[in-house]
Amino acid sequence: MAERPRPEPGPTEVLVRVHAANVGAGDCKTRAGLLQKHFQVVFPKILGRYGSGTIAGLGAEVAGGHQIGDGVVFSTLHTDSGCAADYACVAAAKIASKPENLSHVETAATIQGGVAAYCCIVETGGCARNEKILIHGAAGSVGGACVELARHLHLRVTATCRAIDCDYVRSLGADHVIAFDQSDFSESVRDQDVVIDLIGGDVHRRSYRALRPGGRLIYLNAAPIENRGSEFGVDVRNAPVGNGGPLLDAVCRLAEQGVLKPKVGKVLPLEGGAEAHALVEAGTIKRGRVILEVG
Repeated sequence: MAERPRPEPGPTEVLVRVHAANVGAGDCKTRAGLLQKHFQVVFPKILGRYGSGTIAGLGAEVAGGHQIGDGVVFSTLHTDSGCAADYACVAAAKIASKPENLSHVETAATIQGGVAAYCCIVETGGCARNEKILIHGAAGSVGGACVELARHLHLRVTATCRAIDCDYVRSLGADHVIAFDQSDFSESVRDQDVVIDLIGGDVHRRSYRALRPGGRLIYLNAAPIENRGSEFGVDVRNAPVGNGGPLLDAVCRLAEQGVLKPKVGKVLPLEGGAEAHALVEAGTIKRGRVILEVG
């Protein structure tokens, strides 16, 4: 913990009084220096990519109906000063109105998984009604959001998870659930239109046989993969995760409608940042997000 001067918003920025900050794997990797080949940070570095709060100040050129006191969801890049702080300056183009029916903690817990799911299924996957989709890692916060969104879009959902999580994944809306610690999905699942791979490695290798010719294999933050799309006649796509205001708004409105439900795993005060990182790195919080409640 350290004291820093309160930031001042630039002309196109808003100053957000942070109330809740999501702690994700990317924050841990940035802190540990594991992403240095991908981007450089400016020190001192405040971590935290996704947060929820209220507008406390407006840059001189900010328009679009933003007002002091508005509840907002926001995202920053890993290279930016983040949201694990009392205040954060954020580009006005990277905020959206907070869901009215969710608390700040619930909002922070929903947004990251929701954004990743939306990017996988809608923006990259281009999924259409009645398509068959296989979602790996469905009990995690991103996988769970993928199941919820796929159900909302009227896809036919098969999901994989541990046996202990099967009932939970069914409750999210999966039509069929396969316990990967009891059976091999690649022996029974065929002719899928889409596979969402959140795991990579051996799961990725076995997923090709689950797809129909011309199907799409969408992967996100997976372990190293070997692209075998041409061999199996499928389209392999990496899902880039955006952070613009329209994307955040789409996810927030889905959360407001109850399509994407909050998955709060653990709430800690801002002073508990080190513990939060330890929990995320250990993977002990399986189904929900670790959230710092700031104020």
